[in-house]
Amino acid sequence: MKPTARTQLESVQISQPRTYSQTNSRSNKTENWTTSFNKSPVEGWVSVTAAGIAGDEQADKKNHGGIDKAVLFYSADHFDYWQNQLGVPAIAPGAFGENLTVSGMDESTVCIGDRLSINDVILEVSQPRQPCWKLARHWHLPELPKQVVQSGFCGWYCRVIKNGRIKLETPIALVANPNPKWPVRRAHQVFHQSPVNAATLNELLSLTVLSNAWKTSAKHRGNT
Repeated sequence: MKPTARTQLESVQISQPRTYSQTNSRSNKTENWTTSFNKSPVEGWVSVTAAGIAGDEQADKKNHGGIDKAVLFYSADHFDYWQNQLGVPAIAPGAFGENLTVSGMDESTVCIGDRLSINDVILEVSQPRQPCWKLARHWHLPELPKQVVQSGFCGWYCRVIKNGRIKLETPIALVANPNPKWPVRRAHQVFHQSPVNAATLNELLSLTVLSNAWKTSAKHRGNT
């Protein structure tokens, strides 16, 4: 990723867990579900630590959050694509449950292990984002996670290397690129390819900066 005038933080979003009632389109029954997917924008400075962004909390701490998945990024450069695909008037920051909406960078240019500097915060790319059922339920589109997988526009998680503060419209700088052959998109494709290419998968698993959760899931795929 080569920083440009457009490589910047466009928006910051946080949320606390909330419970919603929603009709299941398949069973036609009303169900309650708890999520932090519906995030609200934050203006001004916000603190970032190893636990994530101040004021943001995960509802499902088994599968979300933690040191390796402290902050979720998504590229605003994909919004026009999704606007056309989903047939909606507009896509706004936070539409994919991300904490940080960015521009000038995406899964093809950001690599596993990249260190990104935003003001005095340094973050390290730890894994692609694996879309879950809450994305589908939020949009009332059961096939959306599958569409995300097929498009490769998955987003990516980062761990926090250096605490600090960030705010929107701040430039993003690349300060380390240890694995230029492993953009997030390639890692995503290797994980979802069928049949699994064992040699390529093992190469991915050898990256020390790849999150433990992703390694565990990828190993399981390699054994199926």
